[in-house]
Amino acid sequence: MEKNASIEWTTPYRIIYNTKKIVANTSVGKYYVKVTSGKNVYFDSTFIKMYPKPKRLLRDTTVCKSKTVVLDAKNQGARYFWNTGDVTEKIKVEASGKYWVRINNGGCGVIDSVNVKIISTQNQLNSEHTFCLSESNKLISIKPGSSTKILWSNGSTGNAINVLKEGVYWVQTESKQCGKQTDSARVKFKACDCEMLIPNSFTPNEDNKNDYFFPLLQCEYTYFNLVISDRYGNTVFVTSNPNAKWDGRYKGNLCPEDNYVYTIESIEKGSEKKAVRNGYISLFR
Repeated sequence: MEKNASIEWTTPYRIIYNTKKIVANTSVGKYYVKVTSGKNVYFDSTFIKMYPKPKRLLRDTTVCKSKTVVLDAKNQGARYFWNTGDVTEKIKVEASGKYWVRINNGGCGVIDSVNVKIISTQNQLNSEHTFCLSESNKLISIKPGSSTKILWSNGSTGNAINVLKEGVYWVQTESKQCGKQTDSARVKFKACDCEMLIPNSFTPNEDNKNDYFFPLLQCEYTYFNLVISDRYGNTVFVTSNPNAKWDGRYKGNLCPEDNYVYTIESIEKGSEKKAVRNGYISLFR
């Protein structure tokens, strides 16, 4: 084109003179150009259509496992390609992870991504728990998500409880993601190998019923020591004989009704490990 050529653009919004380039801005429609060079006149035209750039609208989300997770790219009329292989605007997901989608709208493209966390129901109690009678900590527990309210059948609000007797225990959890849920478990106790069964009360009133305190032993011991003390720390009974029994007396005198403390140290035959058991005995007459 000659230097002295004149240029005339006709656009949907105005006429522009003597410039080789123009900015289409946001006007959609037909664009014409007329170039006059001496006696020669040239015409050309093009049609411009504007496509809006897709928006990134996915948001990180945390939901309960029982709920359906639907990811929606929300750019109607666009084309989609998800990292799952799906090509639809919406997809369902069933696993935690990072998901992304390539959104294309007439040549304008963006990539949007989202982190999905699917949490299990918070309770997840085993339906049945069995503990050895000798276990000092008989714990049942749950693993709740953050900001979860907890209430056990015994009134506790912690993640775990120490069960003291057999029976059915329930736990109720409440969270924003999973709402309110309740689960329960049955607790059983059993005598395990070398279990030492220790009563928590006796009645030494000479009626030949529960007149003596003694542990029930199921194993042989190379070492055994039983000490019983009153609430003030005074020793009222001591023996190294596994078969000995306390009759509720101290030096031949009747001990008063009260709670007493026992300590039993023992080493099983064939073992070198010393076991120590502590607890309380209630004496009734």
